[in-house]
Amino acid sequence: MSSYPSDMKTMAKPYRVLGFLTIGVILAVPLIYLLLLRPTPIQVGGFTSFEGEHTLIFEAINRGVHDVELIDVRINGGEQPAKAELGVSYSLHLVGGTELDGNSDIQFMDMQAMPIQPGLTADQKRSALQDTALTPLNYGVRILSEVPIRRIELEYRYFGFTFKRELPMGRFFQ
Repeated sequence: MSSYPSDMKTMAKPYRVLGFLTIGVILAVPLIYLLLLRPTPIQVGGFTSFEGEHTLIFEAINRGVHDVELIDVRINGGEQPAKAELGVSYSLHLVGGTELDGNSDIQFMDMQAMPIQPGLTADQKRSALQDTALTPLNYGVRILSEVPIRRIELEYRYFGFTFKRELPMGRFFQ
């Protein structure tokens, strides 16, 4: 009797494993690209500018599926602003406008003090308002500068990867 069929099975096994690995890589590459390498989870909901455009607040909305950790904010092509801080609202009041420091539902803190969590649906926000635990509902970043702010570049961490992007300000200052 020949041992030909068992030798065939032995040789076919590495090719089968290689085939499964190839299919796995082919499926994983687009998924990694879509989830990790092309993220733009931070969306700008709106701007508030006052004091001659030396102070600016932008509403930061996390449209991603994971927390976003803010690392740094630069203005006007790489300049460090005088101060940048994260504003967190525990009510439906947006982090924008004036006289926010006196509002007990809004807290300003160091940008790295807490991550920006993915945005909540309207039902989740209503439920959070009825809950006794403080749940962040809205976020904003307040930037104070000695010169007028024309451009904003945000550095953040998403899924453990660090990204930089210029925030779209449209024609806000033109």
